[in-house]
Amino acid sequence: MFIKYDEYDLLGLFQSEPVSITGNIDDGELLYTYKDETNFKVILTLDVYKQTSSLSITFNDSIVFTGDFNNVTNIKKDDKAFLIYVGEEARIKVKFYKQIGVELL
Repeated sequence: MFIKYDEYDLLGLFQSEPVSITGNIDDGELLYTYKDETNFKVILTLDVYKQTSSLSITFNDSIVFTGDFNNVTNIKKDDKAFLIYVGEEARIKVKFYKQIGVELL
């Protein structure tokens, strides 16, 4: 199994290409980062094949939220946000609105 997601959806939200953690994009270990003009930063790491993900949100380099997720099956775009699915349930929503936000579901 692997994490199902649309690369173009994440590219649109993060406004940049992912970086390979291992140096080989085909390994499926990816790092997405986004920083807005108010100094909020979102860091999303994926291990597509191990179905794990970690999420960190900081403000002025101070941690606002951090979480590690196992059994991640899907990441889906929802307007200006994305949902992380653990198993069959949406567990977290990361919002890219005027201010970065996170909602536990």
